[in-house]
Amino acid sequence: MTAAAYYFQDEMRFGTRTELGRRWMACGARPSGEQIIGYEYGYLSVALNPRTGELFALILPDMRVESFQAFVNEFIVFVGEKTFVRLITDGAAAHRSTRLKIRGEIRIEHLPPYSPELNPVERLFKELRKELKNRVFESLQAVEEAVVKAVEPFLRDGSRVKKLTFYGWLYTTPT
Repeated sequence: MTAAAYYFQDEMRFGTRTELGRRWMACGARPSGEQIIGYEYGYLSVALNPRTGELFALILPDMRVESFQAFVNEFIVFVGEKTFVRLITDGAAAHRSTRLKIRGEIRIEHLPPYSPELNPVERLFKELRKELKNRVFESLQAVEEAVVKAVEPFLRDGSRVKKLTFYGWLYTTPT
């Protein structure tokens, strides 16, 4: 029997609403910047293996069960049905739905409630948000393009993913 491959999964919401970040300014000066108030948004759904640096990402329109099912279906194609995989997710309703149809050698497990610090994907999202803050996007398509551009270096170089996400406590986890 081959060892299981562990992938952590989470979603990051992105949209046309500008996320403001900190800036260095002279003492007493207020930072200025463009801002757009918008309500168009999407989700970047990611599964990654911190041990190997493998990364799978998909842009989804929402967090409904149907969207998560589409993510799982594409993820199974990515890892291949021959591999025994544990997909570790948070407790979102779509991740716990009994309507999910899982095929192949994949099992979905859940992190404890209110524990994002246990999910290595959050560290990747922190880096991606740095690329998106203090920017104005006129349309959802423009934001999606920026998200894809921010994710591409991590897709190309698994060592960057590994460096960011392979926490010390993961060293005791079987392969």
